[in-house]
Amino acid sequence: MTFFGTLTVVWYSALPWLWLIALMVIIFLAPQVIARMKGYSFGSQGGMGSKYLPPLVFVLALFLVPMQTQSSIAYVNTWVDWMNLIGASIGLGIYAWFVFHPICYLRNRKA
Repeated sequence: MTFFGTLTVVWYSALPWLWLIALMVIIFLAPQVIARMKGYSFGSQGGMGSKYLPPLVFVLALFLVPMQTQSSIAYVNTWVDWMNLIGASIGLGIYAWFVFHPICYLRNRKA
């Protein structure tokens, strides 16, 4: 398969999910932009929510990602399946940190 053939397959696979991708980009950018206008940086103190919510999202994703794909945890048999599930869960945990850290910064900062 050619490179452009592969891109076509990826595009048609992502097409039904574009609304979710756009929503996730908006949810990611809104807190980042608002917090950065008020002095936020990645080294800022985020608070308790940014410490405990991302690991919770990671653990919940281990069970919810198979449900999203209309599967179950019982069908995760091979090491490749486990690596995909763990990778997706880690990605969602990092995404949660990027969302919750600036929100917690804004909530806990002194005016």
